[in-house]
Amino acid sequence: MLDVARQLFAARGYAETTLEAIATESEVALPTLYANFGSKRGLLTRLLGHLIRNDPGAASILETAGARAVFAEADPRRALAIFAEHMAEIQARIATTYEVMKGAARTEPDLAESFASAQQTRLAMLTKVAAHVAGGLRAGLTVEEAGRTIWVLASPETRQMLVTHGGYTADAYRVWLADTLAAALLA
Repeated sequence: MLDVARQLFAARGYAETTLEAIATESEVALPTLYANFGSKRGLLTRLLGHLIRNDPGAASILETAGARAVFAEADPRRALAIFAEHMAEIQARIATTYEVMKGAARTEPDLAESFASAQQTRLAMLTKVAAHVAGGLRAGLTVEEAGRTIWVLASPETRQMLVTHGGYTADAYRVWLADTLAAALLA
């Protein structure tokens, strides 16, 4: 169901994709979609979370193998490089679905609420990355400021500007992100 929803949202957009179409393409009954997701908003929100985690056993992004690798690394520079690799992989997976949600949030109040909540969750998670590398932060930079810096530099919007519009390859973006985070955050 999630794969079909991803394809239809990407092809048609949020407003034009109906739960009926997703059910038909998924070959499931419409009540099954409602039972599993509650609404179209619930389906899109769950799809984005699924794409972010990409790990069936992970209840949150912090439980994924990529996040565990970041937090297992003691050296701040290497931790940020691992983070950049993990983030680049996530953003490649979510790019289209994220744009669907972001676009729909402009006209759908309940999606706007979900999108705003997702941004606050992202900031909180990325502040944990900043706290992990706190021992290497440049003088005067607080963990909260470092978290906001990571939040902006590692945002899907920044990736889109560089990869979609700026001609970066996925690998060039990953290297740029690791280097830029280290330059902005570390002593």
